[in-house]
Amino acid sequence: MARFADERIAGAAPAAHPCAALRALLIAYYFPPDGGPGAQRPISFARHLPGHGIACTVLTRTPPARRGMFDPADEAALARVEPCCRIVRAAPATAMPEVLRNLTAAGDAAIADHRPDVVLVTMSPFELWRTADELGRRHGLPVVFDLRDPWALDGVVDYRTRWHWRREFAEMRRMLRAADGVVANTPECRGLFLGAEPQLDPARVAVVTNGWDADDFPAPLPDVEPGPVLRLLHGGSFLCHELYVHERPLRRLLGWLRHSPEPLWRSGRTPRHLLGAIRRLRERGASAGAEVRFCAMGQADEALRRCVAESGVADAVELLGYQPHATVTAALRSADALFLTLHGLPPGHRSRIVPGKTYEYLASGRPILAGLPAGDAREFVAASPRGFVADPCDETALADRLVELHARWRAGEFRHPERPADIDTRERNALAGELASFLRRVAAAGRRDGTRAATRQP
Repeated sequence: MARFADERIAGAAPAAHPCAALRALLIAYYFPPDGGPGAQRPISFARHLPGHGIACTVLTRTPPARRGMFDPADEAALARVEPCCRIVRAAPATAMPEVLRNLTAAGDAAIADHRPDVVLVTMSPFELWRTADELGRRHGLPVVFDLRDPWALDGVVDYRTRWHWRREFAEMRRMLRAADGVVANTPECRGLFLGAEPQLDPARVAVVTNGWDADDFPAPLPDVEPGPVLRLLHGGSFLCHELYVHERPLRRLLGWLRHSPEPLWRSGRTPRHLLGAIRRLRERGASAGAEVRFCAMGQADEALRRCVAESGVADAVELLGYQPHATVTAALRSADALFLTLHGLPPGHRSRIVPGKTYEYLASGRPILAGLPAGDAREFVAASPRGFVADPCDETALADRLVELHARWRAGEFRHPERPADIDTRERNALAGELASFLRRVAAAGRRDGTRAATRQP
């Protein structure tokens, strides 16, 4: 892998990658020292694309002084990615319009200095598409839009009214029409994008899923001996605020106006139903109810603490708070079992997303209790040798699967790790190879309007 120096620190240009046939400007809002889910995909691109002959310059924001739920600090992630790429940071800003202006200005300078062949922007926030498109037009560069979520087709975000959603949907379609290439992170999303915009050429739409990193799950994976209680770990943050939004006076008054592109049951993205399942097991005297301890390793906000306090089984819960990514993956490898959950959906609907942690869970070789609706994520876990799958909002079904998992754990069946047979296809270095091939095809085709970059050398 290329050993690039961070120009902000070293002040020197990095040596060229020995196989670098292409140069990419990677635009990412979330990037180390940002941690959290939004940073993991751009981290994997920046780390692994150089090994496939794509030299990366990363254009990102200056880290904020105050952190939020989705951008916790992770200095270890910065140390991990710095040797792999150039990092160019835009001038500090707080409001999004100013952030975008500063990114555009820094992007002009980065393109002049580093002469990329293609622009790759990973989103959200989705406003970044305008910045990337403007840079592409100014400099004659093809632009690839990587969507970590399906934007206006994602029911996790609801809108003030249907009109507001239609406006966002129209903006998404403009982005798809402007794209020289689009990367979806699930097969389901690729189909949705093609259906939403008839002018979108299927040959310009690729699927590069999220994945797991071999460095985080080194062989041999450890054996885990059963202890006095089954430690069921969730690595990530919940959306427990969704449980209580109806308590806001304005939401009670105007909530009927809101629009969601999917008929989601949002409580599935919280631990409410798992804790309800544990309570049910205790009420019927099942040993699983007494021998399961749920450990949540992620942001512990007031809504999560309230959800736990109201569950009736708070003594079975341990809130560990946000931890650096390396700490989380180490915990996944040594847990008795893992908990994965997503929103619920009515029959006949398929989920449009796969939680990023799904692939790391599978790579750990540990058993997974999964509350998942129909869709790619459920199919991945159900096909694994240690998946215990139920509908996410069905407490009875979750309780039944937990009893099965607990009995097999107590019998010692899960001492040794066992991965799905096809897990290597989801390793991030392999996925970066797929992305590199797609970027080369897009760069070779150039911009659809036929322009070529004036800043590049012949």
